[in-house]
Amino acid sequence: MSLARTDEPSSTGRPDVDHAGRTSSAAAQILAKIKQLNGFQRSLDAFAPAVAFLLGYQLAGADAGIAAAIIAAAVLALVRLVRGDSVKVVTASMIAVLIHSLIVQLTGEGRDFFLTTVIRYVALAVVFGISLVGRRPTSWWICRKAGFEPAGEMTANRLRLHRRITGMWFANWLVHVLVLVPLYLANNVAALSLAAMLLGKPAAVVLAAVSWLRIQQSRPQHTSDTQ
Repeated sequence: MSLARTDEPSSTGRPDVDHAGRTSSAAAQILAKIKQLNGFQRSLDAFAPAVAFLLGYQLAGADAGIAAAIIAAAVLALVRLVRGDSVKVVTASMIAVLIHSLIVQLTGEGRDFFLTTVIRYVALAVVFGISLVGRRPTSWWICRKAGFEPAGEMTANRLRLHRRITGMWFANWLVHVLVLVPLYLANNVAALSLAAMLLGKPAAVVLAAVSWLRIQQSRPQHTSDTQ
C-alpha cells in the first residue's frame, strides 16, 4: 500500500499545500530581516526627538519643545556613535532635527516641527502613484540603484512584481497623507506627533522587509525569464 502524497490535488483540484507553514515561514523571514536592519532600535531612536519635543511643547511651549528635541537628538547622536553607527547617518539625523526646530522657531507653530515630514510624505505618494501607470515603477528604479535588479530590459513578470511592491508603498504613503495632513491642518500637535511616530520609521522598516522578501522569492522566476 502506497502512502498518499501531500502534494496530490485535493477535492478542489488544488495541491494540498501547508499555507499556515508557508505564512509562518514568511513571517519569520520578515522578522529576521527587520532584526538584520536593526529596525526595532532605529524605530526607538527615531521616537526620541519627537517625544522630547512633544513633552517640552505641552509643558512649556514651542521654545521648550525645540530645546528638548535638540538635547534629545544630541544625546542620541552620541549614543549611536558610541554604538558604532555611521557618522554620515547620525549627522543627517541631527541635521533633520535642527531643520525641524528652525522651522518652528521661525513660525512659532508647534505643528511645524512635522511640516517637512508631511511635505515629504505627500511628495512620496505623488511619485510612487505616478510611477504605477508607467513601465518604470519606483521600486524597480530603487532596486536597480541598490543592485537588487540586474541591468537590462525589464520583463513582464518583473514589471508586475514591481507594480505590486510600488503599489504597496504608495498605499503606505497615502495613509500617511490622509492621517497627517488633517491633523496638521487642525493644529493638533499631540495627535500629529503620535501619528508621525507610529506611521514613520516602524512602517517603513516593516515594508522594506516585506519588499525584500518578495524580491528574494521572485529570483528563481527571474532567472527563468532571462534564460
